[in-house]
Amino acid sequence: MCPQLCCLLNLLNHLVRVLRTQTEEGTQPGAPDVDTMSVALFDCTSAYDTTTAEYSAVVREEAARATRTVYASVFFGENYLACGSSSGSLSVFNLDDVLREQRGSGGGTSSPDPSPRPSLVVPDAHRGAVYSVIAFTLQGSEMLCSAGEDGRSVLWRASDLIAAANAKATRSERTVAVTPAGEFKNPQESKARGALGPVPETTALAVDPTRGTLLSAAGDGVCYGWDLGEGRDAPAMRLRGHNDLLHCVAARVGANQAVTGSEDGTARIHDLRSETCSHVIDVWRAKEGKSGGHGSGAWVGCVALDKAENWAAMGCGGGCITMWSFAAGACASRVPTAAPPQALRLTGQHVMAAGAEPAVYRWNLAGEQISRQPCTPKSVFTLDLQPQRKIHAVGGTSGSVDIFSELGTRVTTLRCL
Repeated sequence: MCPQLCCLLNLLNHLVRVLRTQTEEGTQPGAPDVDTMSVALFDCTSAYDTTTAEYSAVVREEAARATRTVYASVFFGENYLACGSSSGSLSVFNLDDVLREQRGSGGGTSSPDPSPRPSLVVPDAHRGAVYSVIAFTLQGSEMLCSAGEDGRSVLWRASDLIAAANAKATRSERTVAVTPAGEFKNPQESKARGALGPVPETTALAVDPTRGTLLSAAGDGVCYGWDLGEGRDAPAMRLRGHNDLLHCVAARVGANQAVTGSEDGTARIHDLRSETCSHVIDVWRAKEGKSGGHGSGAWVGCVALDKAENWAAMGCGGGCITMWSFAAGACASRVPTAAPPQALRLTGQHVMAAGAEPAVYRWNLAGEQISRQPCTPKSVFTLDLQPQRKIHAVGGTSGSVDIFSELGTRVTTLRCL
């Protein structure tokens, strides 16, 4: 039994003996009633000096904060980081403010929670968890798009988020409602007698800026393509073929293709012009030459392309990363991982990956491990890079996002609200 619990039990036994003694000897004039003393001793709300309803709200918020998970992060505007979490909120950090606070504190931990807070929080950006946030340029303006459990893909102007984050407001007023620039909603499946099925969630986003197309990987196994120029309610294209929900999507802009990964264990390469599938890849068995048919059951959770779009890295739930060569149309290598990978990035000649363990790995394209960085989240769901500042963000469980330097040093840890 832990020492804290033993101490608490000893205290309760002592209180019971005192109360029993006072009851047997009779209450002295002017002494408080035994029932009153019991209520005062065990009134948990008294420490908060508030009502029961307010105390319940505090407890719920503390529990939510402890179980909060960051599923998405993206750098934008050179100095800003946007994060989407299980709370449905969008947290925006000003990196200049974050680094200034870190230098001012000297990296110490005298405060109970020294982590920098967001400059802006957009509450209820989504009804449910935010699974993906991306940044892109549309008609000369930088945009962000967030998507999640409610099946909505919401567009935000980067200038609006930056202006709200820089507004001269107190820390308690950081929660601000920002007006979206637009949104798309996944279609519902038609059922018998005119009924409609649930709105499928959006698990991942990608954009083809040359076509002006937003790709949203959905929970019904379809990747929807939305025309950003026209802004129509109906999707402009539907990429089908998977037998289960989608986990990831990446746009291969130069070849008018998209790569999707699914719970069914396969990755598919789609032609965006004809909306047909050109390759079906069993990611777990691809190195054995089995690149068609149904998957082996090990889900495909993440996919990333290199800058030249010659390579694709695909993370498999069976515990491996498969490198696919578009030129050869075949698997080039497979790297075993200690845990299922959940986030991937290709940086030059390196593969950066993280997953269901508190660490970020780097391999070269030949599959040789370069480094292993411990991180705060026990399970990592998002990685993003900022090439100008040469830093990267690592987010996941406990609502935390680590900021690492190019050399692998942890600069600071952020907390999302």
